Amino acid sequence: MMEKLQVVSRWATSKGYKNEALRKFFRGADYYLIAYALVHDYIVVTHEVYSRNNKSIKIPNVCEGLRLRCMNPYKMLRQEKVRLILDRTSLL
Repeated sequence: MMEKLQVVSRWATSKGYKNEALRKFFRGADYYLIAYALVHDYIVVTHEVYSRNNKSIKIPNVCEGLRLRCMNPYKMLRQEKVRLILDRTSLL
């Protein structure tokens, strides 16, 4: 895990993000989530979208930079063929 944290850290610090964006990223869960996904070759699911600004580090940006698969929840639900069935009796 430590090796992957270093990979994520090197990527983030090499991309020209503002210091405040880096501090927020390293203090938050996204940093660890991405490293964990790298360790286990998981797909990251997030509502965040890719961003070109350097004021915040978005999960899709990191995933793309590290060649880690990432998708939004709706794509994941379609891919997994999730079906949500409401019981009509519970609506009464």
